[in-house]
Amino acid sequence: MSALKLLRSGFIYLFVAMIMLIEFPEFVRIAIYVSYYYGMMYMIIFLTLILLAIVVIFLYAIFEKIRYGMRQLSEIDSRFRICYTGTTLILVGLVVLVLGVVVFVALSAEYTVSRSLVLAVLYVGGIIAFIGYILTLVVGAFKLHGKYRNPLYVAAGIFFVLSIFLTFTGLLGLDAVFTTRVGLGGTAVGYVLMYIALGGTIKKLNTQS
Repeated sequence: MSALKLLRSGFIYLFVAMIMLIEFPEFVRIAIYVSYYYGMMYMIIFLTLILLAIVVIFLYAIFEKIRYGMRQLSEIDSRFRICYTGTTLILVGLVVLVLGVVVFVALSAEYTVSRSLVLAVLYVGGIIAFIGYILTLVVGAFKLHGKYRNPLYVAAGIFFVLSIFLTFTGLLGLDAVFTTRVGLGGTAVGYVLMYIALGGTIKKLNTQS
């Protein structure tokens, strides 16, 4: 029960972070408006704070809620170990990404750093984090359905898969802004479905007890 409650609260935070990310173009418009009156520096500060808020909320949801919830579930049911491993991969991938950026900034001032090498490190970090994301959320949704038999878990998993496809399609430049926002919106819908499904499971377990 504790694990399910942790997961449920985690998806609320993920939903908030995703909505902020989807609406980031609107924040940019606001920042441009602010820059007209207060200067470019205030625009940069405003957008930086928004991005930091999105990152902090996402990290809190994954590592303080989802990760602990999956760990507790994996201790009860070994089927969820892969999902807990997924949260570890997200952590490893993010560490690689951060280290890649830090090393590039630190060394570029003194030495000529190969851009292709830095990009390779960033790609590796991104791929590791992406695999972890799939194992945690996509696989996790179907694992939860297998254990608790709520079809909303399957619906959430399908939304996650479709949104990943649409987001990557958008990032490749095929009607980039619209397609990416639709993909991210699908992810937000998946988060809501997971929240509702987990609430239903918690209620069912409470009734049975």
